[in-house]
Amino acid sequence: MAEPQLVDGSRWNFSQTFLNNFQSLRSDLQTRIQQANQSVSISQQALDGLNLQLAELSKSIVDATGSIPKFDQRNCENQLKEIEQSLEGLRKSSAPASKFAFKRKAREAVQSSSNVSTPSIKASAASTSSLTLSSYTMKLVTPDDLPDPETVAPELRSELSIHDLDSCILNLINAKQEISALHIRNVKNSILLLPTLDGSVILHDLINCIVVVKCHQFRMHSSRSTDVYLSIQSNPIIEHCHSIQFGPYPATFSPTIVQHNPDVSVQDFSHIKSTPSPNWTVLDEGARKSPEDWQSISALGATDVERILQKALPSV
Repeated sequence: MAEPQLVDGSRWNFSQTFLNNFQSLRSDLQTRIQQANQSVSISQQALDGLNLQLAELSKSIVDATGSIPKFDQRNCENQLKEIEQSLEGLRKSSAPASKFAFKRKAREAVQSSSNVSTPSIKASAASTSSLTLSSYTMKLVTPDDLPDPETVAPELRSELSIHDLDSCILNLINAKQEISALHIRNVKNSILLLPTLDGSVILHDLINCIVVVKCHQFRMHSSRSTDVYLSIQSNPIIEHCHSIQFGPYPATFSPTIVQHNPDVSVQDFSHIKSTPSPNWTVLDEGARKSPEDWQSISALGATDVERILQKALPSV
């Protein structure tokens, strides 16, 4: 009789963790939709980002089916429908107004559109791009490499996308630019020193990396052989990952930081069972980087990247 109690307890813990994370993500998405509604204009790229966040939220409910009470699942699904309606309203309001004209007016319309100046087109294109750091190899990436936020649409200025890095050290610990959300994809053999965030960090496809971050939410997908030094008030989430190790946020970067969850409890959406997940472990104290290591990594010059990586990531 003890085993069913253990299973029920595990399912209850999962249910509470899932619901807390769902409500937090739902609230974040609703806030972003409300902010977009208040904007004078919204780019297609911003809409695509909202659609992606909605899809991830929907997928999380599907993945949790059978592991949360049916009543809670119905509530989540109903809340998701309300968000879908809000997003659909945003799509319609941001769509260009239909133009009705007789066929004999078509030539005039073509001539009118051909008179639009090239500089105006370029300005519109610039305003729809997002803050992005990408396509670097064997490079020290610093706040100096961040794009000018004035060149992107206002609703995208606090979100940063980082992708396609190989054998890099990215150091944004002291970035002054306000960043509330990070989307990271396709990074290998690299060290990521990320800024403190009030929002979320979502990572996809990391291989043989070190990640340092203090954030509100942490989600990692399809990654392996990566050490995460983390300060977070909620439980981090992983999915389709293996060989992930978690350790405390380095005091070197924030001596006064309060270490939340010293006994970190990671929610593995690929292992919804009562047994411990085989996909993550707590980083042994003896294997954690020392203050001297962090000082060496954060103070390096552009020519020291390969040397530091060879020391910090033995398999590089």
